[in-house]
Amino acid sequence: MSLNTDRRTSRQIIWDAIQEMAAMGQAITRKTLQEVTGLTYHIVDDHVSRFVDEDGTLRRVVDGVFELVKGYDAPRPVSVTDLDDGQTIIEVGDQEMRLWPREVRKVAMRLAGEAQQLATMQLQHDVALATQGLQLEFRGVQREMSARIKEQDETIKRLEMQLAQRPVQAALI
Repeated sequence: MSLNTDRRTSRQIIWDAIQEMAAMGQAITRKTLQEVTGLTYHIVDDHVSRFVDEDGTLRRVVDGVFELVKGYDAPRPVSVTDLDDGQTIIEVGDQEMRLWPREVRKVAMRLAGEAQQLATMQLQHDVALATQGLQLEFRGVQREMSARIKEQDETIKRLEMQLAQRPVQAALI
């Protein structure tokens, strides 16, 4: 009886998860890494810190969010040309495909999911940026309000002390 056990180290498990998430265009977060790998936050944080500080293979975008420093190789040039006879030529690097309209539709149907995924990722990115901006603005307002409250409390204390000293001054006159 043989058990199918994963003989990879926790570092390798985390690295594989990071590469898979990057390949799928997903945000690499400590929470997602913990969920995907099943490892504890302590182990995930330890290895991710090493990937950032020692290896330089990851960089922190914001707290808890990372990205690969070296992503994929540069993409090959892509060209799409429509011909007068209805054919479409798709060139990727040095490869060329000549497709009839029906074939183009079939390819487009297969790539629609990729396009939707890209649109969803862009939306997530835009929402994250907007959320981060709002959080920073909110924190600034919180700091400003705390400073104003502190200033008002000091003013109230000063006025209360002045008020407490008035009857004493009136009795002395």
